[in-house]
Amino acid sequence: MTMQVHSTATALQPRRAVCFSSGIRSLRHIEAFLEVDEVVAPSNVDDKLSGVESVIVWGRKSNTTAAKKYATQHKLPLIYLEDGWLRTSSLNAHSRNSYSLLIDRSGVYYDVSEPSDIETLLNLKDEEFAERVTSDDEQYARKCMRQLVASNITKYNYCASALPTLTQSTDKPLVLVIDQTRDDASVVHGAMNEARFLDMLETACGENPEADVVVRTHPDVVSGKKRGYLLELAQVKGLTISAGGTNPMQVVKQASRVYVGTSQLGYEALLCGIDVSVFGKPFYAGWGLTDDRQPIGHRKRRRSIEQLFHVSHVQLARYINPATGERWQLHQCLEHIQLQQFYFKQNAQRFLCAGITLWKRRYIEQFLRSPDGDVRFGRAKPAEFDQRVTWSFRTVEGALSSDAAKGITRIEDGFIRSTGLGSDFNAPGSLVVDQRGLYFDPSKESDLEHLLNNRDCSVAEISRGIKLKKLILSAGLSKYNVGEAVYNVPASSKERLLVIGQVEDDQSIAKGCELVNTNASLLEAVRAGRPDAWITYKPHPDVMSGNRKGHVSKTVLTQCADAVESSASIVDCIEQCDELHTMTSLAGFEALMRGKPVVTYGAPFYSGWGLTTDHQGVERRKRRRTLDELIYITLIEYPRYLDLVSGEFIKPEDLVQTIIQQKAMNENKRSKKWSSRQLVKAANIVRGLRYAP
Repeated sequence: MTMQVHSTATALQPRRAVCFSSGIRSLRHIEAFLEVDEVVAPSNVDDKLSGVESVIVWGRKSNTTAAKKYATQHKLPLIYLEDGWLRTSSLNAHSRNSYSLLIDRSGVYYDVSEPSDIETLLNLKDEEFAERVTSDDEQYARKCMRQLVASNITKYNYCASALPTLTQSTDKPLVLVIDQTRDDASVVHGAMNEARFLDMLETACGENPEADVVVRTHPDVVSGKKRGYLLELAQVKGLTISAGGTNPMQVVKQASRVYVGTSQLGYEALLCGIDVSVFGKPFYAGWGLTDDRQPIGHRKRRRSIEQLFHVSHVQLARYINPATGERWQLHQCLEHIQLQQFYFKQNAQRFLCAGITLWKRRYIEQFLRSPDGDVRFGRAKPAEFDQRVTWSFRTVEGALSSDAAKGITRIEDGFIRSTGLGSDFNAPGSLVVDQRGLYFDPSKESDLEHLLNNRDCSVAEISRGIKLKKLILSAGLSKYNVGEAVYNVPASSKERLLVIGQVEDDQSIAKGCELVNTNASLLEAVRAGRPDAWITYKPHPDVMSGNRKGHVSKTVLTQCADAVESSASIVDCIEQCDELHTMTSLAGFEALMRGKPVVTYGAPFYSGWGLTTDHQGVERRKRRRTLDELIYITLIEYPRYLDLVSGEFIKPEDLVQTIIQQKAMNENKRSKKWSSRQLVKAANIVRGLRYAP
């Protein structure tokens, strides 16, 4: 009994780590990385150190003395943090959002003078090591290595994709010599100094007289912002100097041999299968994989590249989803970086944007960003941009005039958007970027319609669509996720129809409805066709909020509707109905996802594929689609998703998780007062104007 009480008390006690550095404490998801509930300053800890498990420091920084003294005084373990091998895909290399951290309980991987977890593990006897790194582990490492190398994934992944020309010669081998910034911690603690760097370059030239020797240095060294070790000597020798900016993996792959002090680039060269000569004592030297010019006597084992990779990238590193804070495995982090690369490639253009309101511009810029592209707003000469971009079907005189409308990329909100209305200036978590048209305009083919007519879905893709559908349904999500989750439909033996109101001046009505194009005419058409049904009318939240047009007169409501439901969530209303009727509303798609029959009076994107009863057809839509195919193409293939906090491109599954979290936090914060809503709008506008992830 006593044991049970003690266990419960322990479970309720928050697990804490003490950290003197405000910079470390501000890292996003630092608690998840460390597997604790809180990371706190020492001033926030009581005398009994309640719940404190460890003290956190960053590598070998000079400001860690107080933290080390605190750990010794209180007999707490010291944990050393460092950036992971895969850090970010952000333009800001020092962003507070990090994919991975290295967690070491005995030292720092780049300090050869003291033990570290990575060195200790690699030095285990072969029998014991085989228990820690199995053949299955090696197979996983091999798979991830191939994925990393094939996609040129490195530490900082916001890199120009253009392959740099390092030499004009085609018949000479290329030898790459890696410079580093002066007094970098890995240099100081990795047995390197200026003399050894200079000797490394002289040796590379002497050992490779028939090769083109290229020095790779940091762009800040070339610009004079920082100092390196090799720039002056390389200039004296007339050697080619390659500065950063392009992907370093693409640079390394051109070399037949790499000379390095302690840089991670030497390790990445090893992963690419390139011979590496090492003049310092980095963590990857001394295991029989490199040509070591300084012996490291205490490293006694011989390890394969797969074993080294598994220890460094899998066992020492921890990975966190920057959007949800969930723990990742290495391959998930690699897939996330590949997703960034996919959109970087899509966005590798010079975009000229017009017709986009000020508060949306920084969000749009983030959705269109690429290290190979450029995003501008306003006017430009035709030669200065590749693609014209506007919001929906807006045209702007001089910039995107109607006579120059060919080739315009149009942007609109995605189908899983946010936890609030767009008309309240809530930021969009998803957008569609359509180069053919837009999904709600049936007058011509959109990218979505093209996909639905032509895209074949694999079994794995359909399975993913099914899982996403289940996630959305279990969370009760819709596009805007507003309204209360309670709807009590009156008891009746009549068939219950739900009629969805829309914003009447919305482009989906103007473009997608030929005959029925107002909320009143929709209600009249439904009542005329189903005189004996129980009809509930659900006004659009933007109309109810007073932001948009679409009011229905009391006369029409009295004649055509048995009930008007304005406060319940759209999801709850759909769940309570037997059939949904709409002009073009996304609610029809959400009803299909919930297994409800849907009748359309316009031509929404989900009509015409054999899943709905349609009063208006679209002849181009020839293919019959299953619901699961429609869901995969509409929610996964067509839109793009963004985690607004980190600025990362994410999967729809991630956005759903963050919306679930936001809904839980916002449940008690919503106000129905007009004045409060205006303050929220103003705050959202300011947030958009200042947006900078």
